[in-house]
Amino acid sequence: MRILPIQYLRGVAALMVVVAHALLHPIDYVDATYRRLGSFGVLLFFVISGFIMVYNTGQGPFNGGRFLRRRIERIVPLYWLVTIGVALLAVVAPAFLKNTTFSWAQLAKSLLFIPYARENGELVPLMKLGWTLNYEMFFYVLFALAASLSVGRRVAVIAMLFVVLTLIGALIPFQSAIPRFYTEELLLTFALGMGIGMLFLRGSWLIKDPRMALFWIASAITFIVLGFAMPADPPLGPKTDAMFTLASASLIALGLCVEHRIPVSRIGLTLGDASYAMYLTHMYFVAASIVVISRVAGPQAPWLEVVSSIILSVLISIPFHHYVEKPMSRWLRAVPPLRRHRPASP
Repeated sequence: MRILPIQYLRGVAALMVVVAHALLHPIDYVDATYRRLGSFGVLLFFVISGFIMVYNTGQGPFNGGRFLRRRIERIVPLYWLVTIGVALLAVVAPAFLKNTTFSWAQLAKSLLFIPYARENGELVPLMKLGWTLNYEMFFYVLFALAASLSVGRRVAVIAMLFVVLTLIGALIPFQSAIPRFYTEELLLTFALGMGIGMLFLRGSWLIKDPRMALFWIASAITFIVLGFAMPADPPLGPKTDAMFTLASASLIALGLCVEHRIPVSRIGLTLGDASYAMYLTHMYFVAASIVVISRVAGPQAPWLEVVSSIILSVLISIPFHHYVEKPMSRWLRAVPPLRRHRPASP
């Protein structure tokens, strides 16, 4: 069963990332606000992910293998498609890509969700936005490994592991990509989402009582303002991440408090459904809009490029979700799982 505010917030998170990238690419100066808007969207996705995993698996133990297979069916097909698309562009038309070059090793690591460092030091795969999916898959694997535990113990064990990894990352300046990547404080966003999910399952008044809505509104506004009001140098960092993570948690808690008062919106549901497709494909359409508009209207029309990028990314992601993403996931779901064949008895 879908929870309306969570569904709507998924669409909002994707739109924030789209708008941020649409603003960052055509405009000839970098504004911290634009980058922070995209970061906010990603962190909102992470907190939502933590919540959804707890909510969908319930209070008791669950089948970890089946859970992980469902996650692979949901995440892998579209991600592999756009990653292979970037790889082909890197080979056929490298001029369209800023600092992405092709190698078989990078393609293999990207498809297998293995973090690696590019020549410029960035810990991003061939399809840059895939770095978020490296975190997601890491979280899913840990969640599946804790499938035999009750929800309280599951959340506590994974959250404690994330805290320990974050502390290790703060104390040890890793140079290798994998330990460096998986000891970032971003892991804590999943823990916060899991905590909200556990409170929701247990019917806590903190996120069930409509009278808490004013508190969560004030909390969300406060953390959003603090996140955007911080000095522009650096534009992103642990402090802004903390503000936007707390703002994300506040927005989710607010939505859950007023869940039964939120009207059904076909637009909101549609954007929520298409949020994953929008997130993974929008850079293709942002780039296409910039190329076309700059040739037609000239370089003096950056805001036309911004608007067209956003509209194109949103409008195309919806049919892409229905006619590409969903059929690919259904096809993978129809593939029977591998089974061990026992030898026949003599």
